[in-house]
Amino acid sequence: MSNTLVVLPSYNEKENLVDLIKALWDVDPQYFICVVDDNSPDGTSQIIAEFQSSLSSDRQKHLHLITRPEKDGRGGAVRRGLQWGLKEASENFESFIEMDCDFSHPPTDLPKGLELLRSSDVVLGSRYPDGKIVGWPLSRKILSFCANLLARILISFRISDYTNGFRFYNKKSAELMLSLPQKNKGYIYLSETLSYFLRYHHSIASFPILFVNRERGVSNTSFKEVSSALTGIFKIALNYRFKSEVG
Repeated sequence: MSNTLVVLPSYNEKENLVDLIKALWDVDPQYFICVVDDNSPDGTSQIIAEFQSSLSSDRQKHLHLITRPEKDGRGGAVRRGLQWGLKEASENFESFIEMDCDFSHPPTDLPKGLELLRSSDVVLGSRYPDGKIVGWPLSRKILSFCANLLARILISFRISDYTNGFRFYNKKSAELMLSLPQKNKGYIYLSETLSYFLRYHHSIASFPILFVNRERGVSNTSFKEVSSALTGIFKIALNYRFKSEVG
């Protein structure tokens, strides 16, 4: 779809990004892609810039690189990409996608998510209950399951996967993300944004995905960050409940 922007938040992804961009264009060469790199010390930005310069002039227009001065969290990177797509790009995007750079989120699933987005404001690629996780250690699976179960109990059972970053937004939802304050920068921002969509009654759909752990590079989500998400969910839930009741 020519009106679709894929936002790729990046940090130390030189081993994956070029191949991912090619895989996305294999699915649909009309996708526009915005890489938001947090000045990766592995030279990710330079590699993407060199790759872009090797493309034809028409293909170059479908790839945009933003390099932020320092590592500042996935949430801020995604918001920066959405800001470019909504306010700075010459194209009029109607659909927005955020996904990981390490092939954990299958590029071949994009058409399925975009089809569901025709009748929803937000679409989630979900690992629970019918999706599957491959390649994670048991400890990571347990933490992820507990964080999502806690979020469902405290926030809403309407959503099964609060912490996966494979998401599709229509223009209304992307604009909402930019209009509201971002209180969390890292992993837990994924749960925070869903609480906003619920509060403002945006329609949310989901479909099961096969989530495969990265084969190249090192994960940018630390064990400490995942663990802290458990306490962060309590704060998000309190804010969601209070604001929903008074609003």
